[in-house]
Amino acid sequence: MCTAEEWGPRLFGCVLNLWLLPLVCGVGLILNIGCLIVFFKTRGHPLVSALIFLSCCDCLQLFFSFLVLFIPALHDFSQLTPYSTLGQLAYLSTGLLSPLLLTVNCASIWTICFISFQRHRAILRPLSNMHSPSKPFKPLFFIAFLAFMFNACKWAEFRWFWVQDNAENGTGNYWLLAHEPSELAKNENYHRVMDNLLYPLIVYLIPLLLLSILNFRILTNIAHRRVSADHKSRLAQERRSVTLLISIVTMFFLCHTGGLAWRFLSQERHSNSELYVFLKDVVNLLFNVYSFANPLLYFVFTRQFRDLRTIWHSHFTSPSSRSESYAGFSFMKRRHISIPSIYRSSGPEGKLLS
Repeated sequence: MCTAEEWGPRLFGCVLNLWLLPLVCGVGLILNIGCLIVFFKTRGHPLVSALIFLSCCDCLQLFFSFLVLFIPALHDFSQLTPYSTLGQLAYLSTGLLSPLLLTVNCASIWTICFISFQRHRAILRPLSNMHSPSKPFKPLFFIAFLAFMFNACKWAEFRWFWVQDNAENGTGNYWLLAHEPSELAKNENYHRVMDNLLYPLIVYLIPLLLLSILNFRILTNIAHRRVSADHKSRLAQERRSVTLLISIVTMFFLCHTGGLAWRFLSQERHSNSELYVFLKDVVNLLFNVYSFANPLLYFVFTRQFRDLRTIWHSHFTSPSSRSESYAGFSFMKRRHISIPSIYRSSGPEGKLLS
């Protein structure tokens, strides 16, 4: 299918969307499902509940990305009419599932911050973490609810309508349920507040700043605490956790900076540019590469998940409190800064209507 495209950004976009994206989503799903199996077998660790939630977010993001990004791209490059079955699926996936994709992304990012906060409190204030919460999933469900409410307005950015195709060959009429940007999506003030202010702050800048501060304080605390000789293995585990955190924050920065910059480009001015569409596809792929890479980071920096099989006691407190206090070990991941129009734009034959 890509061989019919001329050399240029559109050819590269075809390879990226029809070959690389399904590969990343498919392998990433397998890896994250494998992590879920491991996590469900090690439910005794205090942070496993958050890891289960994050892996579920990763699985949903990769699955929704396949539906929201791959199907419209397949419809585009196959040059089928909008009235085809594939065209109808493209409309339904972008209009119904893209807000859910953004919801999963926000929930995973905020959960990373929640995990970092828990670990920061466990190491710096170990007495506050002596007992595991009776309902560990309750704050995670609350985070998911907040993420859903924050992205619920995205459904209002679509105006749905029926389109009739009067077939000339006498085979009958065809109806298509299509959508186009609503008045809300075209509102300049709404665009400035949501896409240029709230999303960059809440989904990127504030989480990145919070993660940097918390993990820097954790690293500083570990570096300045004295550890007895029989607690060297515990210190090695903490150092591995810090290495994991640094790796994930670095990946977060590399994979999401493009999404932050893309939000400030004028979509109306560049929407018909093939290079602009290709760069948007690259940004979407990087979001999924991050979800794909997280299980690999877990595997490497937890000694093939062996560090998860023990509930560690803190050795960074006074001798009288060491046997009572827990110190959490943190694993993190994140995904995709939300993008307002992650579905492919309308244009010539074979693309979606606008």
